[in-house]
Amino acid sequence: MAIRTPARRRIAPIVARLVARAQAQGALRRDLRVTDMPLLQLMVGAIIDVSRDVEPELWRRFLGLLLDGLRADRDEAHPLPADALSLDQLATAMAAWRPPRA
Repeated sequence: MAIRTPARRRIAPIVARLVARAQAQGALRRDLRVTDMPLLQLMVGAIIDVSRDVEPELWRRFLGLLLDGLRADRDEAHPLPADALSLDQLATAMAAWRPPRA
């Protein structure tokens, strides 16, 4: 499948070089593929969408979890930059989620 938008065509080779460089330096897990990156971005974006009215900075917590999981050397977990939601906040955030339109 071809990359459809001009912006994606421009950024894809840049992201590919960054991923390759980080893997060559041993900083990024070897099994990550450049095609994983847009989907990881969508994951964080979904968190932003559902939590912005409850805790606008929550995305930082999940980005921290995501980045720790992408590290090649994960002997120690890094501190997360935001707290977890309370059960009430979680209920409010989950209620804000809407499935994508078909």
